[in-house]
Amino acid sequence: MRDTAQIARITLLTLALLGVSARANAEVTLQARGLLDLCFNTGSQAHDRNLTTFRDSNFDPYRLRLFLDASVADGLEIYVQTLLSENNVGARADGAYALWTPWKSRDLHLQAGNIPWPVGTWAPRKYSDKNPLIGEPLMYQHHTSLPWNEVPMGIDELLAYAGGGQRQIATGGGWVGMPVVDDRWWDAGVVALGSVRPIEFALGVTQGSPGWPEPGSEDTPGQSVLGRIGITPAPAVRLGISGSYGPWIPRFFAYALPPGKKFADFKESLAMADLELQGGRVELHSEAFVKSWDTMTTGTLRLHGGYVETRVGLGAITWLAARAEVMRFSDVTPSAGPARPWDDPLDRYELGAGLRASREVNLKLSVQRDVKRRPGQPIENAEALSLAASIKF
Repeated sequence: MRDTAQIARITLLTLALLGVSARANAEVTLQARGLLDLCFNTGSQAHDRNLTTFRDSNFDPYRLRLFLDASVADGLEIYVQTLLSENNVGARADGAYALWTPWKSRDLHLQAGNIPWPVGTWAPRKYSDKNPLIGEPLMYQHHTSLPWNEVPMGIDELLAYAGGGQRQIATGGGWVGMPVVDDRWWDAGVVALGSVRPIEFALGVTQGSPGWPEPGSEDTPGQSVLGRIGITPAPAVRLGISGSYGPWIPRFFAYALPPGKKFADFKESLAMADLELQGGRVELHSEAFVKSWDTMTTGTLRLHGGYVETRVGLGAITWLAARAEVMRFSDVTPSAGPARPWDDPLDRYELGAGLRASREVNLKLSVQRDVKRRPGQPIENAEALSLAASIKF
């Protein structure tokens, strides 16, 4: 795992600047808050399939998020957040960024630092007090079998990795596969975002890519251009498209670089669509994606998928929720045998119920089932029954 010391330094510098500003400006306001997640679950295999890049999970026995929000000047705000969990040893700055609003009368902002991904619509709902279920979508968490730290020397070796992306996370193996969008690992960048109703927008650049973030190093030459354009044609309807395009091949892959090729010739591209509907006590959220990686030894690898999520309120404090999703991979042809997907196709289903015990406490019960469809082998199922509490303070 790459060093996150630079993010820690940014966080400490931010806190120091806040202290200086607080002494110099009586109008500085600080708000510290937290979100504690507690979870009990059955089914270790399903737990492993939900692990993130930093080997923590929404199904961990505990996770503690700490937030620091600060208004340091007229129109200038700073946000820092960290996460501690059982498996993620030590604290790290997941986000540390500034938000500048030049005009109070306009919904236009400039965001800079270690920022949330400006694609899709999952980011605001990722937190346990907003997520109606316990798990998160495959497209924001699951690690494919395409390694980010070594080069498969051909299709046969790539297929030997198939289905192993999450297993490597769970066992701490020598390589880690890349997700579609690594929502556990934000990136350094600059984004302009806002709205001119009914249009909403976000557009910017990041140091790395959604599948290969680089908040603390510059191993990849070039940056990714990414963003989202959305429209709200009616109060209960929201839809949009997102995209990302940029290089992803790191310089330490130089040993496999084909003659006459440059690192910048190999792109990671992502196209997404999202839809949100609300009516009465019913909410529906859906996102779909198509992604590809240009590789040095295995051609262009593609995958697609998405999810549909619904929440139905049963009253003022209770709800039911469900999410169904798929992830599918393009075919490759090995040296022997028929063509097959370059990674194992996946389905995930989660059904749950929730209770708002108070303004600060949500309780959730869910059943999640992961289905792995390895070609030529029996379907693998992994289930988990989980009870979780989300506590704001």
